[in-house]
Amino acid sequence: MDVDSSEPSGPIDMFLRMTLVLALFGWNVFEGLSLRTPYPATMVALWDSPLWRISLLLVVWLGAEWCPSLGIMTAIATVSYIVDMIQII
Repeated sequence: MDVDSSEPSGPIDMFLRMTLVLALFGWNVFEGLSLRTPYPATMVALWDSPLWRISLLLVVWLGAEWCPSLGIMTAIATVSYIVDMIQII
């Protein structure tokens, strides 16, 4: 029996997917509408760590494995963060 992973497996899974996709959509809209987004000092300091960058890629990959829409939103948020970090540092 083959299970399609892109379909929610139940109401809790659907709720979590929608919540995370909408939260990341709001974050991406906020990022897109502002020219300079102030980041917490911790996120700026973490940028120097290669482990942090690998964990960002891991989060995008896991999000895409769980739900393709979540993977797209996570990737857009990560790219926005990377672009801002390149401009800041």
